[in-house]
Amino acid sequence: MFRFMGSKKKNSFLSRLLLTYLVAALIPLFCIIGILFHLKWDAGKQEMQRTADYTAELLSIQLESVWNTMSFISLDIVSHGEFVAAAVGLTYENTSSYEKSRCYNTLVGAISAYPYVSSSYRVVFFNEEGYFMTNERYNRAYDYTYRLPEGCLEQYGWIGTARNNYGKEIMLPVSSEALPNTATEGFSLVRSVRDPGSVVGFLAVQLTGDSLTQLLCVGELYDIDIMISRGSDIIYRSEGFPAYAAESLGEDRGALLPALRQNYLVSSVLREDSDIQVTAVISMETVLRQMRADFMLIGLIAVFVTLLTLIMIYVFARRMSAPLILFTKKMKDTTVRNLLEDSDDRSKAPFHEVQLLYDEFSRMRGRLEVMIENEIALTALQSKERLRYLQSQINPHFLYNTLNMIGIMGAETGDMRIYNSCQMLSAVLKYAVTDKESDSATFGEEFDNTEMYLKLMKLRFEDRLEFRLECHPDLKERRTLRITLQPFVENIFEHAFDAGHTKLTVSVKGTVVSDKWSIVIQDDGAGMPEKELQALAQEIENGIRGSALSGNSVQEEIHIGIRNTLVRMSLFYGDSFRYSIDNVPSGGFRVTLEGGWGQERPGEVGE
Repeated sequence: MFRFMGSKKKNSFLSRLLLTYLVAALIPLFCIIGILFHLKWDAGKQEMQRTADYTAELLSIQLESVWNTMSFISLDIVSHGEFVAAAVGLTYENTSSYEKSRCYNTLVGAISAYPYVSSSYRVVFFNEEGYFMTNERYNRAYDYTYRLPEGCLEQYGWIGTARNNYGKEIMLPVSSEALPNTATEGFSLVRSVRDPGSVVGFLAVQLTGDSLTQLLCVGELYDIDIMISRGSDIIYRSEGFPAYAAESLGEDRGALLPALRQNYLVSSVLREDSDIQVTAVISMETVLRQMRADFMLIGLIAVFVTLLTLIMIYVFARRMSAPLILFTKKMKDTTVRNLLEDSDDRSKAPFHEVQLLYDEFSRMRGRLEVMIENEIALTALQSKERLRYLQSQINPHFLYNTLNMIGIMGAETGDMRIYNSCQMLSAVLKYAVTDKESDSATFGEEFDNTEMYLKLMKLRFEDRLEFRLECHPDLKERRTLRITLQPFVENIFEHAFDAGHTKLTVSVKGTVVSDKWSIVIQDDGAGMPEKELQALAQEIENGIRGSALSGNSVQEEIHIGIRNTLVRMSLFYGDSFRYSIDNVPSGGFRVTLEGGWGQERPGEVGE
């Protein structure tokens, strides 16, 4: 499909057309595909953002519920006077074992009532004397004789805070080591139990088991990472939550969310009444992974549309360029032999512009045929002109030598007219007959040759002939066809003399106006009979149109020089050449020749 990319065809019309269509079609297509990806990405982010918002809000509500429940359990226990009295009784040193056992059982009974409320909550009470009790398994594992290891309470940093906060609630991070004798993770609310003036123990309420798992794993379905914080304290952080955000929480809490939003979708909910903040994040990699299937579908559609577009562009470009390729082949196959062969290729062109090309090419072939015929006709005329002066088959050098000998003989006898006549005739014949390499001459040479011919005629007609020749200086150096003026001057002597015209004046004048030249050949003789003039004009037109140029009658032979000269000049100068042949109203015959410089240049015509 892309063989047009080859080096030989990289500048072909088909390759340029394909490249143009590819640029015009694929750039908008890729832009549309890019917009679709962008819109899908934005839609996916918005959907995941809504999921993160929902998860954070749901977890915040659940935490508030858990917090309220744990707070209620804790306050309910410490609000009973019997519980506080029993806790105080365990601190007395002189209390009997019976009294301590009774106090211990009172405390166990108070905290053991709460498994009936919810088995998800674990309640623990212990004091600094080492007494420990819990509602798990109704305290079967412990009794009033059990003591915590000495000094173990020092590892729990929250105990020091609880001693000094006058019984306020403390929320501990989710951990399996937040309380003594606990091996499972729990979400803990602790407080000190106070007798006015002193701390008599510590009460903790924990959320454990499946309820805690369900609470903390609420975001796992959508790969959402969670962090629960209270103030600068982190209560819980899922494994995937960015550590740098957790570390910077205590330094600048206001900068936490902007920093996260650079690489994550973030949703944060802050409960003002409990000061618990839930932050849910979804990494951009997770969003991309969730949308991978949609992106793959868009990508497959994009590939399919791109391939379909390429195929359509190729087919359309081939259809567009096929007529031009066929037209180019036809031009290459056109020769002189099949120049005028008419074919129905125009019907194969599906576009009006290509049809115009075929029409113009057909007209151009017609013009070429006319030009070739004109060139052939011009060559034939030049040959005929050459033969006209060589019909005698006399060796030019022999003729020149003979004329030279006759002239010398005349000079020896003292008759210089014979000598001058032979010299002038020799010059005229040499100009006309000599086979030069070029068929051209300058207008100056043409005027000189015509003047020499008129001097010969002056020797013949003596006082009966007068002549004037004028040539503009700019015209003299211009080149033209050889033997263009003499035939018109020769023609004058065929019809100028009659009974009423015994004297003759001939004028040849060449002028230049702008980029045009003009030569007027005129006499004041009898002129040409009207019928003969019309016949000559018709013969000239026939010759220019390509009709036969030679005749059999004597009159046609007389006019053949004029005819051939005008046809030659018409073919040579083309549309710029104009001529007129007419009788002057005051008497005489006139030939006007006009042309431009369009086709010839000085020194280059016929070379």
